[in-house]
Amino acid sequence: MFPSVFEAMLRSRRWFHPVLILLGLLVSLVFGAVRHFDFVRWDDDINITENQLITEPWSADLAAKLFTADHAMRFKPVYWLCCRMIYTLAGFNPVAWHLFALGLHVLAVMLLAVVLRRVLSLVNSEPDWRTDLFALLGAAVWAVHPLRAETVAWATATTYPLTGVWLLASFICILQSNHDKNRRVGWLFAAWVLSLLGYGSYPVGVTYGILLVVFDLWMRHRGLAQDSPQQVRWWIKHALFLLPALLAVGITIWTRYTAPGIFSEAPDITVIGPLIRVIVALGTISVLAWQLLWPVELTPNLPPINFPVTGHPWIISGAIMAVIAVWAGWRWRKEYPGVTLVILGFSVVSIPCLGLTERPNWPVDRYSYLAHMILIGGIAAGLLRWPKRMTAVITGLIVMVIGLEIAATRVQLLFWRDSESLFTHMEAHADFADNPRQQAHVYILWAGYLITRNESERAAQKYNQAQVVYLEAIKIALAHENYAEALALLSHQEHHFGLTPTYRREQGAWLLRLGRPHEAMKALHSAMISLPDDVRLQSLLLEAKSQLVAESK
Repeated sequence: MFPSVFEAMLRSRRWFHPVLILLGLLVSLVFGAVRHFDFVRWDDDINITENQLITEPWSADLAAKLFTADHAMRFKPVYWLCCRMIYTLAGFNPVAWHLFALGLHVLAVMLLAVVLRRVLSLVNSEPDWRTDLFALLGAAVWAVHPLRAETVAWATATTYPLTGVWLLASFICILQSNHDKNRRVGWLFAAWVLSLLGYGSYPVGVTYGILLVVFDLWMRHRGLAQDSPQQVRWWIKHALFLLPALLAVGITIWTRYTAPGIFSEAPDITVIGPLIRVIVALGTISVLAWQLLWPVELTPNLPPINFPVTGHPWIISGAIMAVIAVWAGWRWRKEYPGVTLVILGFSVVSIPCLGLTERPNWPVDRYSYLAHMILIGGIAAGLLRWPKRMTAVITGLIVMVIGLEIAATRVQLLFWRDSESLFTHMEAHADFADNPRQQAHVYILWAGYLITRNESERAAQKYNQAQVVYLEAIKIALAHENYAEALALLSHQEHHFGLTPTYRREQGAWLLRLGRPHEAMKALHSAMISLPDDVRLQSLLLEAKSQLVAESK
């Protein structure tokens, strides 16, 4: 009796939505600890608690700042409006901000399950209960993955689930427009509006329009697309999604280079050439894919990529693997269109996180938020091809994976509980000392946090550690005659601790080595106030004058 009732329930597929609600509750339980978390001095002060875009009264000037030169550097007016709403309702109560992030993630999980169900139904010629099962399991694997801890527990990273919610809802409308022909225009309009909200939440979603093109071509291959690329309305439809994204990209890049605010200026194409950027970007795609399977040693403080990239075998090998994967996906696009969709879709969604307009770097945890949805969908589609008799075994293995993920995620969450926990975790990471600038920056932030807790002695210790890091890194740079790096490090030292006359003199010397006599003269004259009889200083002044004379000729 019971088996027949259970089998009938599976065949009816009516169990999907009740289980979907249970999935949402599971995710809420896994991440529920965030309601007790505080803000952390890892950009939460910049983006939230000390952000005038959130607290200033409405004005024309404020409205303009939401779109252009805000101190947080990114184009995300929709996110700022959401922040203002939370501030109006709850002020800077961290409980409200963390519950907002958690609620967005739970909603994103449920929307992803619906998307996977709809897409897997297109993959499976005869959609059945296994389609629903793998959609739910896929969404669960993505939802509780350790890489999600940063986006849910860190208030500043709320932009990622916010963008994800808008774009997932938009994609559902796209799918519905192909199904409901009578209301197709209305569904497409809803999808377009939701995509605009996604673009305005964070630029991480600006390649969504390209993803729609890739998906539409896959639909056409399966004979399910409404329009053909040869039709004008096909181009108009996709242009409506692509053009606003280009506008968001343009505003972001313009703001990044004209008003970097607290951030250092991004290196231009003459500093890091296009070929190097492409190689690092391809390597980053491989790293992002690998992180889905091997999420270990997670930290928001990753070491920089020092150039040339030949010193990084992971980048070179990752770039080669990415090229092979993209080539294979394109080469066999007719034989295996689903594989092509996953490879190209994952690559397209990853583009905003590859550092093509910034300084190329290793991908941090939050960068995988949208991209891993594509990979999860591909894995779920592949599981549908396995024999039905294997479903119980596969389900058991996935449930085991979900259990391991939950255990790892619960540990990862604790690092974001407060600033002390976060900085302690970062300091203990194996790569912490590989990035002196970031290492010293962490100590300075840590000291500032300790001051707010009236721990002045420990704060002084952290400040001292930061200063030691800067000075030791400068010595290493000078040993390699890397005067540009020494000057960059010295600028941080100057900003936080000031410069002694001796270091001001040496600043002038390094500027002369780089052929910048005007700046060198300014630094040397500043040092001369305290070192009027210094022999080395007099020699450097003569050298600076000689360079200026030669330059004038």
